[in-house]
Amino acid sequence: LFGSLALLRLAAADVFDEHEYKALHRRRSEHVDDVRWTPADVALLDDAREVLGPKPGKGGKIDEADEIRTFGHIVIDEVQDLTPMQLKMATRRSLNGSMTVVGDIAQATGALAPDDWEDVLAHLPDRKPPRVIGLSVGYRIPSQIMTLANRVMHAATPGLRAPESVRVGDAEPRMERVESRNQGVIAEVERLRAELPTASIAIVAPDDLCDDLSEALVAAGHPHGRAATAGLDQLLTVVPVSVVKGLELDAVIVVEPSQIVSDQEHGLRALYVALTRPTQRLSIVHTDDLPESLR
Repeated sequence: LFGSLALLRLAAADVFDEHEYKALHRRRSEHVDDVRWTPADVALLDDAREVLGPKPGKGGKIDEADEIRTFGHIVIDEVQDLTPMQLKMATRRSLNGSMTVVGDIAQATGALAPDDWEDVLAHLPDRKPPRVIGLSVGYRIPSQIMTLANRVMHAATPGLRAPESVRVGDAEPRMERVESRNQGVIAEVERLRAELPTASIAIVAPDDLCDDLSEALVAAGHPHGRAATAGLDQLLTVVPVSVVKGLELDAVIVVEPSQIVSDQEHGLRALYVALTRPTQRLSIVHTDDLPESLR
């Protein structure tokens, strides 16, 4: 299907616009084993599998190994990043509609980011009325950082209840407007190193600035890791904002927040994620004007 524009046009009639179905087109492979599948393809294949039914075995009998296995209770974390079709995959595997799903709508940065829990629940089992419980207490992030991050959250997702931190940190977030981005970041790294010699530090930046920042750190004699290739195996790491979700570090330097907002599909949410990674210190280094929510 994806290898033929004619078939795509036929299948997409009254469903997709021309630019949408053409985005699905890929060069046809000689054999199915040569196809390079993507994570998004899994949900499509699962949907097609439900429509077609299980593969018949010998004598027309269904092979039990080909049937979809179901579970009495399903637990899903980071549910805000699942697409509707991925949520349907989970629903098919639910025996009785019993699920516990956990997520932070404000941190949803996928292409189909939900605006509220109703957007998620619409694709999950409805055999029982859902119960939504808001977790409003934060233990990881100091209150000074949380207060700043919540301003971005309110701009990104108006109406969501912001979490409150139960602990006060020992430093306010720092915002530094600099003439040279690289030199400003290096100066901030050296300042944090002097104050917290054993702290884990992440430089979170727009993806296309990471190579340049890494080269500047090498030239300045600062050994560091790259999150996209080597994980967090060094105390200082350059982290593209696109992969920062889920990380937890002692100190974070967020670089050019306005570019983060403009580059990412859900830029304010991506910025909120970046601002909520540190457990002790937050610094913001920028040459461009700050987003309104940070001014």
